[in-house]
Amino acid sequence: MSAAGPTAGAASLQSSSVHLDPSLPVHPALQYGAQVEPDKKVRVIVRKTSPDVDVRDVAQGSGATVEEEFPFISSAVLEVAQRAVFGLGHDPHVRYVSPDSGVQHHSIDTSHLTTTYEAGVQATNIWNSTSSSTQATGNGITVAVVDTGLDTSHPDFPAGKELAVNLTNTSTTTADGHGHGTHVAGIIAARNPSGQYLGVAPDARVIGVKISDDSGNAHESDMLRGLQWVYDNRATYNIRAVNISSAVGTAESYKTSAVDAAVEQLWLNGITVVVAAGNRGTAADAVSYAPANDPYVITVGCLDDNVTATTYTDDSLCTFSSRGTTQDGYAKPDLVAPGRKIVSSLASTSAVLAQQLPSHMSADGVHMRLSGTSMAAPVVTGTVALLLQRVPSLTPNQIKWLLQSNSRLYPGQSSRDPAGEVNAWPAMSTAVNPGPKGILSANSGLVPNNGINP
Repeated sequence: MSAAGPTAGAASLQSSSVHLDPSLPVHPALQYGAQVEPDKKVRVIVRKTSPDVDVRDVAQGSGATVEEEFPFISSAVLEVAQRAVFGLGHDPHVRYVSPDSGVQHHSIDTSHLTTTYEAGVQATNIWNSTSSSTQATGNGITVAVVDTGLDTSHPDFPAGKELAVNLTNTSTTTADGHGHGTHVAGIIAARNPSGQYLGVAPDARVIGVKISDDSGNAHESDMLRGLQWVYDNRATYNIRAVNISSAVGTAESYKTSAVDAAVEQLWLNGITVVVAAGNRGTAADAVSYAPANDPYVITVGCLDDNVTATTYTDDSLCTFSSRGTTQDGYAKPDLVAPGRKIVSSLASTSAVLAQQLPSHMSADGVHMRLSGTSMAAPVVTGTVALLLQRVPSLTPNQIKWLLQSNSRLYPGQSSRDPAGEVNAWPAMSTAVNPGPKGILSANSGLVPNNGINP
């Protein structure tokens, strides 16, 4: 049986008998748990100070068991009694200790059965461009979707084009028993034979990296395992972008988060990382969860396009879309994209989402409507694939700059919500004909995660 998470109620961190040491490199939730339930076994993520450190020596000193290692960010998962986290925190070879918390897939339901997002972000202009320099459909670009799996036999995905890998410890197949991952993948690269349902980059290749069990449950270590796979296989499959429409369940500074270290490692190795902002609205901690809180990646909020493809005067920010300032002082999201009333690929009628929301399945039984920043992020990921097909030399920082500098204001946008709507056509035009100043780069002056050496 796997160990539980940190002590329930630790998020409040309120007890007159509990002392939290802000100088100790141990997450506050674990410090709390160590004092309230010291004998409780938990899984923790340990960040090492150097790749040369043998995590088995670290574990032995605290009576812990090594469960898994993630070399690309010099981290490991340990099972340990909560009381031992203080010893881990004082180990000179340990950079930070955080809980292996649950992962949450962002999605809520809505009502309407139509697809307008591709034209809304002007992806259709790129598909149908008469100039070879700006025409693109994502051909030759591979995108990894780190999620609940992928139904590669779905009619929206031509036979043999898509790939799925199972990296869970609880499932034996790559099948998407939940449905979230297949829906996300369809927004990026669906190519339905009838032409009725097309992703933003319909000729891109998607690799479904399954990190959740068939009920959609996962932990941070599962996400790290998926991101390690992407890192290890980036050259083999020409993976140029990754979509993450989920977040960890424990708030943490991007500087110490293992998941944020992982996405930065991908970013610095040429993979553009696009993540969902979350569906917490304007809550105080709305943008405090990895990987959406990382300043390097492209964090995407949700826009309601009112199901009108080219009429922008009725667009508005989705009320549930997370926005605000991270615990490290960065405004998020970076962009918004259509994410409400999105119809996309349904894994199967037996999938968890289909069973939960039967009224939201389409008449053909292979499509479904969902809303959330989970659906907005892949709109941007598909746009990234279009840009990379035509200008494959683009770096993640250049792509982020292109998308932000060419974004479109939406009605009612306020200074408190500075992220504009992704606008694929002018971004492509600038990428191909950048002008005398060239293509600039975003993220100038950022300080990376404390385990990353850019």
